Amino acid sequence: MFPVPLLLPLLLAPGSAAAAPGVTARTLAPCYSADLRPAAGSLVSAVGCTVLLTAPELRGSRAVSWEYRAGSEEGVILSYGFRHPPNVSRLYENRATFNESSLSLQVVLQQGDSRLYRLRAQEEATTWFHLHVVEPLSEPQIVGNSLVKAGGSTKLVCNVVQGKADAYWWKKNGELLVGNERIRFVENTTLCIVRVSISDSGYYTCVVSNAVSQNETSFLLKVHHSTNVVLPVVLTCVIFGVLAGVIFWCQRRENSCGKCW
Repeated sequence: MFPVPLLLPLLLAPGSAAAAPGVTARTLAPCYSADLRPAAGSLVSAVGCTVLLTAPELRGSRAVSWEYRAGSEEGVILSYGFRHPPNVSRLYENRATFNESSLSLQVVLQQGDSRLYRLRAQEEATTWFHLHVVEPLSEPQIVGNSLVKAGGSTKLVCNVVQGKADAYWWKKNGELLVGNERIRFVENTTLCIVRVSISDSGYYTCVVSNAVSQNETSFLLKVHHSTNVVLPVVLTCVIFGVLAGVIFWCQRRENSCGKCW
């Protein structure tokens, strides 16, 4: 067993995991769709935002490099030697800014930037910092029949074109919509209403959210009493080249909705 005086230097030895400095990061304003507070260890930010990565002073920091790791892939974002301009890799060209006095790094985020990052000097390196990059959500689209018949059924489907939503919920006339025996949700993206009544008329809003954004859109649903919709069709009858009369025909158009459960 080592005596205590010898054990302490071993615990504090340069390069040991316990002594490795850490990177902190934050999303810069005006990117209000992401958390702007500084974070240590990991940060969630949005595509298009600018993130500032900072690290404490390292031993041998006259020559440093910012590095990334994604799975088994590793690479250099930029390398910097004292009194020499930083050399930025093509992958981060025109979107990475290096501060020579603080050794901090600013990066304008793109899809695929969800990686581990660290600053490395000649004698030591920081621990890896996890940056998770999420695409903000576009305004959702609601697909469905805007005019439905009382007593039937209908469904509204909420689609997101850009980004991946982590949560969906529905509102009616600004109030949270709760499911019951007539109102059902299919994977939260689809709203089904059976035995539709006049009271079901109103504005239905689909709200979507993920870690960096929230968006919504509304849809006006109208319920009518009539059992069918009558559309007049004009048929002209001509006998021996003489206009004999005009006959009105009616076409019945049912308003039906497929089942969604």
